[in-house]
Amino acid sequence: MKGKLYIALALLASVALTSCDEDAQFRGELYKKVIYVLSNTDYTFEAEHALGETSTGYVTVYCGGTEHISKDVTVQLEYDDEAVGKYNYINYDLDESRYAHELDPKHYTIENYSVVLKANSPDNYSLLPIKINPDGLSPDSIYFIPLRIKSVSEHEINPDKQYVMYRVLLKNDYATMKNTTYYQVTGVETRGSDAAGISITRIVAPVSKNQVRFFAGTTTYNPTTVTKEEIAKLALVATINADKSISVSSYSGCEVEQIEDPESNFCEVNARKQYVFHMHYRYKDTNGNWVEMVENCVQRN
Repeated sequence: MKGKLYIALALLASVALTSCDEDAQFRGELYKKVIYVLSNTDYTFEAEHALGETSTGYVTVYCGGTEHISKDVTVQLEYDDEAVGKYNYINYDLDESRYAHELDPKHYTIENYSVVLKANSPDNYSLLPIKINPDGLSPDSIYFIPLRIKSVSEHEINPDKQYVMYRVLLKNDYATMKNTTYYQVTGVETRGSDAAGISITRIVAPVSKNQVRFFAGTTTYNPTTVTKEEIAKLALVATINADKSISVSSYSGCEVEQIEDPESNFCEVNARKQYVFHMHYRYKDTNGNWVEMVENCVQRN
C-alpha cells in the first residue's frame, strides 16, 4: 500500500515539475525579443506611388515580445540580390514573361540602410524611408526592392521574417494598380454602315500623371494573362490635358485617329465624384477594319 502511495506521489511531483518547465518555457517565449521586418506571407509589402512626383514609402522594422526594449537597438538592412529570383521561381517557374523585376536604382533612393528602435519610444517599431520616382515604369510589370536584415545590435533576428520585397504600385488621379480600376462604358460602335449600342466594363491602367491606358473599342483583357502582343495591337492612351480636353493616341502600335469634336473629347467629374471620359475616335481592329467609337466612360468606385 505504501509502495503505491509513493508511486502516486512521485507521479504527481513529475507532473508538477513538467508543468513548471512548460510554464517557464512559455514565459521565456512570451518575453523573448526578436527583430523582424513587416511583410505579407510571400515576403512582399505593397505601396502605391503617384506618377509625376517623388514620394516616400517605408519598410517597417519591429521588435517582438511583450516587454518594451530597455535600450536602443540598431538594425542594419542590406540589399538582397537573391530574393526576386526565388520569388519568380516559386510563383512563375519557367514562364519568364511574367517574372518580377528588381527596381532600377534610378527610380529610388535609400539614404541610410540603418534604423534604430528607441528605448524611450512608446512604439516597438522603426521606419526605413524609401524615396520612389515611378515615372517610366510599366503598369504590366512587377517591381521589387528586395531587402533583408543584415545585423542587429541587440536580441535575435527572426529567421522567418528577416526579408521583405518592397513592391511599387503605380497610381494617378484616374486609376491605380493596387486594385484593378474599372470604368463602365456606354456609347455607340460603328463598323462600316452598321451602328450598335454598347455597354461594357473596361480596365484602365495608369501610365503617367495625366495618362491612362485602355483597350480600344469593346475589347477586354485579363491583367494577369494579357500579352505584349495583345497590348501592341489594341492598347490606346487617353491623355487628360490641363483644360480637361482628352487626346486619344496609340500606346504602342494600334492605329487610331481621334475624331475632333470638342463636345465629345473631354473629362469631367460627375455628381458622385467619379471621373467621366467622353471620347470619339476610330481605330483599326485586328482584321484591319476601321471601327468608330463614341464613348462615355464612368469610373467605378
